[in-house]
Amino acid sequence: MGIFGGIGNVKATEQKGVYLPTGRHLVTIERCKLTESTVGNKTFFVVESTVMESSNEELAEGTRASWVVKLGGDYPQMALADIKKFTVAATGADEDEIDEAFMQKLVEGPGDLVAGRKVMCEVEEVQTKKGGVFSKHFWSALKGAGDN
Repeated sequence: MGIFGGIGNVKATEQKGVYLPTGRHLVTIERCKLTESTVGNKTFFVVESTVMESSNEELAEGTRASWVVKLGGDYPQMALADIKKFTVAATGADEDEIDEAFMQKLVEGPGDLVAGRKVMCEVEEVQTKKGGVFSKHFWSALKGAGDN
């Protein structure tokens, strides 16, 4: 077998974005999707976006950034609540409109529900009870006519 033996049996992966660091960020949503991990049989909700403005000097305008939420896991209701808050901000839908069918359209469709939408995301580091740190994302819609 040559050096490229087996290449036909692997799947090309997309270029990975970065995660949003602490700060306040204006982002344009590119798409939302579900992805399966290759290890551990886990499912993740992924938001891909492009940074338009950021209060964090380490994050340049035009950077492609992702927000990843593990579905299921230890805190499934918290994950779903965070995803719902994002969805309200990104789509303009009312909370009661967002159900399983709505979310399926969001992740399986062509991206019409969110592609090109601008939202604010404030990221804070939060200490866990076990001494770890995680990033908490607070999503909000832009205020004002013509913002989206």
